[in-house]
Amino acid sequence: MTKLLGFIVTVLVSIMFGFWLAATNILDGTQVGNLLYDVVDLIPVPDESNIGMQVDLPEEKNNTMTENEEEAVTENSSDEIDYNIIENRIFELLNELRSEVGVQQVTKNQQLKLAADQRALETEELFEHTRPDGSDPFTVLEESGHEYNYRLAGENLAMATYYLDELGMAEVIFNGWKNSEGHYENMIKPEFEEVGIGIHYDGDILYSTQIFGTPR
Repeated sequence: MTKLLGFIVTVLVSIMFGFWLAATNILDGTQVGNLLYDVVDLIPVPDESNIGMQVDLPEEKNNTMTENEEEAVTENSSDEIDYNIIENRIFELLNELRSEVGVQQVTKNQQLKLAADQRALETEELFEHTRPDGSDPFTVLEESGHEYNYRLAGENLAMATYYLDELGMAEVIFNGWKNSEGHYENMIKPEFEEVGIGIHYDGDILYSTQIFGTPR
């Protein structure tokens, strides 16, 4: 066993020394040099086209009215996340965007907020612009506790694996909407006057909803 190990070490050292000789071009044109080049050609090297880090980018959805996902690892629990920080940052970014494009800012509405919270919770079960019971998403604005009498409404949905702090995740969610045509149109629509932002975290995935409205 010891002899075999010594033989293997000797072979490896010889090969490494041979590579060094080949790299210096000292053996170019010699029989030994040609033999070494033949050996190098037989040793497989990694395919650089397959080297890299796989990243799952946010996925999106819209309904004039949307989604979003990103992959990572987290140890956070829902008790450790401050929903208010995420909501307020999204609200700030939303109004900054509206100011940039020259439309009036939206104001927060508590009824829309309660409805958006409900929709964020529901999207854990069904991430669609349809409620889990099969009804239209805006039926949430007819429910007791958060009725909202509107003449215009819109919904944006988003979900992302939680892997940053609250401010970072707010920006991930917002940028996903901003880079999606349908969501972006909702966020800069001049006719919208109010908004409610809902947040829900299931211990892994962060769900967020914007419900825009213009009251009657």
